[in-house]
Order: sequence, then structure tokens, then C-alpha cells
Amino acid sequence: MQQRQRLNSAPTRAYPMLAAILAVAMVAAAAFGGRRILQVQSAAPADMEVYSATGSFADGANVVVDDAAVKSQGEGDERRVVKEFTRDREFSMVGLTWAGDRDIVAYVRAQHADGSWSPWYLMDQTDPPAGATKFGTEPIYVGPTKRVQVSTGNVDLLEGGRAQAGAATTARDIEAVFLDGGTGTTNGTIKPVADSYTASMPRVITRAQWGAGRSNNPTYTEPVTAATVHHTAGANDYSEAQAPGIVRGIWAYHAKDLGWGDVGYNAMVDKYGNIYEGRAGGLDRAVQGAHGGGFNQTPGGVSVLGNSQPPQPPPAAIAALGQIIGWKAAVAGFDPMGYSYHRAEFDFEGSKYARGQGAMFPNINAHRDFHYNQCPGDNLYARMGDIRAAAAIKYNAVRGIRGVANPSVPRLTNIVNPNGITTAVTPGAGAGTNTAATAAASLSNAISGIASGDKVAIATAAGTLAGVVLIWAFSKGYFDNQIKNVAGTEIISGLTVKDITPLVGPALQLAGGAKAADAWKRLEPSLGEVVGAVSGIGGQELVFYAGGLGVKDAKGEIYALAGEIADAWLQQGLDLGPLGMPTSQAIEAKDGEIRMTFEGGAIVFTPSTKTVNIITN
Repeated sequence: MQQRQRLNSAPTRAYPMLAAILAVAMVAAAAFGGRRILQVQSAAPADMEVYSATGSFADGANVVVDDAAVKSQGEGDERRVVKEFTRDREFSMVGLTWAGDRDIVAYVRAQHADGSWSPWYLMDQTDPPAGATKFGTEPIYVGPTKRVQVSTGNVDLLEGGRAQAGAATTARDIEAVFLDGGTGTTNGTIKPVADSYTASMPRVITRAQWGAGRSNNPTYTEPVTAATVHHTAGANDYSEAQAPGIVRGIWAYHAKDLGWGDVGYNAMVDKYGNIYEGRAGGLDRAVQGAHGGGFNQTPGGVSVLGNSQPPQPPPAAIAALGQIIGWKAAVAGFDPMGYSYHRAEFDFEGSKYARGQGAMFPNINAHRDFHYNQCPGDNLYARMGDIRAAAAIKYNAVRGIRGVANPSVPRLTNIVNPNGITTAVTPGAGAGTNTAATAAASLSNAISGIASGDKVAIATAAGTLAGVVLIWAFSKGYFDNQIKNVAGTEIISGLTVKDITPLVGPALQLAGGAKAADAWKRLEPSLGEVVGAVSGIGGQELVFYAGGLGVKDAKGEIYALAGEIADAWLQQGLDLGPLGMPTSQAIEAKDGEIRMTFEGGAIVFTPSTKTVNIITN
């Protein structure tokens, strides 16, 4: 408390510093409020060449081999026909595309410099977005080569010079695509970003760094409620310098050859543990990808470069998956160890679920959970539990969750506000552990960091609904000896919605830019006129009314807080405090008590005694 007293003893000298803090905080609030985390989306695309060439699948040579991957081109034990393609220029990735949704099986292998052949690599089919007319396999990395063979099933190769066939798919219906993305990033080295406005965000190689081209405008489908793990398949013997080229090749194939306008994954991870920013639109946002067919809307997609069918996934890749998915879970607000319901938005070849059908899935799931395929490979699939555990550790670190049991203590009544309302805190009256999704260890820590100009503290606070309110209130001197500690819970004594609304209104309108929608207007009869609004992480919104608060959580649920309950939630720090976000509307019991539950406990107001009890789990 001594540091705050010293800072507030000279408000005229501190105010220029506060103005600078507020300016930084508004930028940080905008980043958390839904624009972007990494400031790379407006950067001009780098001039990184991606070699791409196409040709009709029918133009490949019909070659007879005795070790084809698919045994459909022939009968009995006789040798099988495969398509062979030779290019003058070296390439490293191969894909097949076609019009319409077709049932095609394909494998590819590449010829090494010494004339030997690589293993056959399964060419998994892509899961395109709704309305797509062009389909195909994923682009498979085979290593630098000039010659490949493709073994197919359910495709009439028209061997022997035949010109006609009654098959549903012939070689003429397929295009072969050959790609090479080169090596290195735009600066020639693998160098993830070192800083961002986001506390605890893992280091990421941005689109500008790995050389992404321009993208179509992203589609947002807040909130993100899950993450789907993939692998890109193909060869695993790529170098760290070759990995960005694979990412560029996937981008070129998805964006241009398939016509999706951008890469389908939200992020990618290589075997060295490097994380690559995927689809444009902001890593903190719910950018709809193209990786799960009818299940693209709410899960984000993260793909590991390489094959885990059957090789073992590298430990660095497992760790990187845990880092990026755990961070995303904390930002979006979904439990890495939990489950949620997902349903197919449209019919899709190979899907386990028809349009409208769904099921409960782990919040960190795998591609094969939704579709009949091997992705992300048997050995990576066997490590899904490890990925969830690693993500949970990251999630807990970002959200500040501490599973420390609080002893049960009697009700305390030692804070009396100017309006005569007594505030008490009852720890341990709930589940026995503090599991509130708090973004800071305490109000005093958050405010101390804000006061000292700590960028991370400002960004962490501004990423919450409470952030701009706390920063603005601090600049108005609301923390002069007013933070009281009651049973381990910090309370901003005397801070009320009525008092602070005239002060925060302009700040909230500036930082949030969220206009009052019809849903917010419907609360005006009970809460008064809308004054201002601010957006938080994961689609959350906070609206100040003349007589209360309205809050929308990451799932879109809207809660109304009026009177003493609104003041109590404000005093304990909104979503920065131990209660976290509301989980129910206020309910009046038979004895007249009004109770509202939150992630980390409840607020109970007793009108007869003018007592507010904050119950923390």
C-alpha cells in the first residue's frame, strides 16, 4: 500500500504519466477487444516465391510397378499401374485437385537423387469451407525431387490408350499440382516475434515473417470453443530452414489452387517447435478456418508439419501444440480438459456426421474425431492426452488459476460504504478451491503495474472487461487508500456504478467502440440509459448503464447486474477479481435475499440488513 500512497500524494505530477499509460492501454484494449494480437495483418506481403505448376492427371505416364500403395489398378497378384510425373524444375510438394466432392484414394512417393524411391505417403483429402466447388488432397511434402509416382483408388487411369470410361472419376477429372516454397523466412532465419501486447503469448513466426501472400477478408465466428489437431502428412526429413517453405506451399495451394483465399489452418507447428501464424485475421480472434469440413465454425485448427502415421511426433512439436492451444484456450475462454457439443453445418464426403448431426467432443480434439481418416496419425493421436495436459498448464499460467484451498471462515463485516451498505467476504463457502478465471493475481498487483507503466501489466488489465475501468479510475484518484483486504479478497471500498459511470463513459466509448445493440437496449427499463461499452477477450462485452451493468460472456449469454450486486462486482474488480464472470441471473430467495452466481463464487445481498456478502470458492 505504501507505493500507491506515494504515487497518489502528487496527482498533478503523476497525471502526464497517466495520460501516456492511458494511451498505451487504449491500444492494448483495442488489441484484446477483437482487432488483432500481432500487428501484422496490414503489413505488405513479402516477395517470397512459391513455385507452382499444374497439369492434367491424365498426362502422367502410366507405369507398371509391383509395389503400388493401392491394389485397385489390376487383378490378383499382377503388377499395378501408377501415374508417374517428371518435371524439369525441382519441386518438393504434390497435391491433387478436382471439381465436386469425390471419393478418391491417393498415395504419392518421390524419387531420391540416387534413384531410390521414398515410402508411399497417404494424400489425405482436404476439408474445404461451405460452398466450395473445388476439392482435393492436402499438399504432401515429399522432399526436393523431379519425379513422383501417384497410386490411386476409385480412379480410372484410362490405361492402354482407352479414350472412354464409364467410371465416376477418370484421370481427366483430376489436376496434379507441383509446388516448392523455398527455404527460410523473409529475413532468412527462423526468428519468432519476441514481443507482443499479450502476456504469456508463445513466440510465433508471423505471416509477414514466413512470407504469406494477401488473403481474402476473414470470417469471424466467435467464440472459439475448441481446437482441432492435424498433421500435414508426407515426409518428416525437412530441415528447420525448409519448414517455412512448406508453410508457404500450403498457403499457395489452399489460397490459389483450391481457391480458398488463404491457408486453411489457424496455426502450424514444425517438428522443431516453431509456431507459425496461419489464417489472417488475428490469432486472438475466432477466425473461421478451412480444416474441418462441416465443423469449421467454432474449433480452431492447428497442424503439425509432417507425418505421425506411423512415426512418433517430436517432443518439441507436442510442447508447441500445448503452448499455442493453451494460450488460445485462455484467450477464448474454453477449458482445455473439457468437452463441448459440435454439429456438422453441411454434408461432406468422409464425414462421420451428416448435416445437423453432432456429438460431445473434447475441447482439444483431432481431425479423425469428425471424419473417416488417419489425421493426425496414430502416434500423434495417442498423445492427445499429453497435448491437453500441456495446454492446461499454459491455460492456467495465462489465466492465473490457482488451485489453493481456502479455509472456511465466519462471515466478516468490517467494510461499510458511504451509502451504509456493509460488505463481507466468505472464503471457502463454495467448491473449496479458487477456480475463478482471473487475469491478474490481485487488484493491487494490477494497479501497481499500471501505475509503474509496465506494458505487460497494462496489456493484461486492458485485455479484461475491468482493464479500462481500473486504469481510468486510477487516473481519477479512486485508489487513494481505498483498496481493503477482507478475508484475502481485495475490495475497492466506496466505488459504485453511480459514481464511476460519468467518468468512464468517454473512455469506454473510445476504447470499445461497441454500439448498444437491441439486446442491450432491452435492459434499459431496469438498468437505465446506456452510457458506454467495452469489449474484452473472447467476445466478452461490458455495458455501463445509469443504474447498473450488463455483461456478455464468451458464449454470448447476457447478464444484468443492478444496484448493490453491480457495485459489489465492480468493487472486487469485475472479471479481474476472484469472482470472475457471472454464470446466472440474479435470483430473489423466499427470505428476501438476492443471489447471483459467478465463476468463482456468488454475491448475496440482504436488503433487510443492507449487507452484501461476497462468497468466494
